[in-house]
Amino acid sequence: MKPLGMAIRRRRSRQILFWWILPFILVAGWWFPVLGFFTRLCRGGGVGIALFKGRYWCDWLCPRGSSFDLVLSRVSLKKKIPAFFRDMKFRIFVMAVLMTVLATQLPRHWPSVDGMGRVFVVMLSITTIVGVVLGILTHHRNWCSYCPVGTLGNLLGRGKAPLTITSECNECTVCDKVCPFQINRWQYRPGQGETAVIPEWDCLKCGLCVEACAQKALSLKDS
Repeated sequence: MKPLGMAIRRRRSRQILFWWILPFILVAGWWFPVLGFFTRLCRGGGVGIALFKGRYWCDWLCPRGSSFDLVLSRVSLKKKIPAFFRDMKFRIFVMAVLMTVLATQLPRHWPSVDGMGRVFVVMLSITTIVGVVLGILTHHRNWCSYCPVGTLGNLLGRGKAPLTITSECNECTVCDKVCPFQINRWQYRPGQGETAVIPEWDCLKCGLCVEACAQKALSLKDS
């Protein structure tokens, strides 16, 4: 099997380990609200990993990202994600709205563990519905463009485990075709004999573009 095929298979195998957690909590959480607190563990994991490897969490450790790749991608129209969804101002707005909801709803249910857990389950359900609808109409990773955890991963992970490109790039755009998050790389091609860091901090560090590049112009550096 070619390196790219092996990388895709390895990534899919990893995602299979976690994707089921999303539908499990979405269903079981209504009977066992305490499961909603798992979403806080996901946020902590995503932010913690971002400090060292950027948005690596979002590639396969995130249950929602994995389920969208494995399941939602089958019915998505896979169009270009509208630019405003990636705009940092919009992303900060979404994060502020969701944090405001938590800040107003959680105190109402304190100190009930089930009550607070149900707040997280409801929020997970609503955001997942939004992600599914927009994921079908545009691209299955649409939600990941403005997910609060992903936004924090972008901000905290800048400069961590960066993707680099050399002048060997011939702008064939093959990397665009395998990227799960529609990030362009070839446009950062440097001058002859040089290497440049690609300042796209939403990169999921999946490495598929590295394996797909016939010119070996791309590489992921350790943080």
